[in-house]
Amino acid sequence: EGAAAKVRGAVGANNSAADSDGKAAITATANANDDYITLQTPHGNILIVLRPDLSPESVHYVRSLIKSQTCTDQSCRLYRAEKPGILQGILKSGTDADPLKVVQPNKVFGRCPEKYRDVKQDCPSHDPNCGCHGPIMVKGDVGWAGGSAGGPDFFINTYEHPAKHWQNQHTVWGHVDDNASLATIAKYWELPVKNNGGMHMLMEEVPFQVVASGKISRMLDSIRSMLH
Repeated sequence: EGAAAKVRGAVGANNSAADSDGKAAITATANANDDYITLQTPHGNILIVLRPDLSPESVHYVRSLIKSQTCTDQSCRLYRAEKPGILQGILKSGTDADPLKVVQPNKVFGRCPEKYRDVKQDCPSHDPNCGCHGPIMVKGDVGWAGGSAGGPDFFINTYEHPAKHWQNQHTVWGHVDDNASLATIAKYWELPVKNNGGMHMLMEEVPFQVVASGKISRMLDSIRSMLH
């Protein structure tokens, strides 16, 4: 309950400064089994608080992916580390999965906060038709990369200050709020990378497993990460 309250307070306060449409608070309760997901990586666990208030379709996709058990070492992996602000990876069903169980990525963009609906977006060259799909991202926010509605490429933003340079162009569907998870993310800054067109790609992509986590398992995961 303390962790959820922390997110409602700290994240809600941060997002309210950038998003005053009243949707900043997390609507899920701390007692639900699927309030959180855990990325189990070789360097420690990363716990993500789900944000169905910002993109229910994206949260449904992630939950469906976990339920299908089709997220394999080949399909779910981390591949980009931009110190100190971006850890990027991919969440999708593996090509070797049972075709009847494959989960298709969500195609619905996140909600545009009312105060930004008339704001012109400064679209990047890789997404010339970008739009407003969520709040201005703050430290710990998790969203889909490349202007997509539902990935499967995602990233975790760990820049200290609100990422106003991205405006509202990313669909946000989760948040990392605990120090143990942030410490795990920081380990990826020290891994060898190669420069690929200005982006820093991990020399070796890192596979992970993704599982649903309730309040108790979240506490245990956090402790394990600190002891890792």
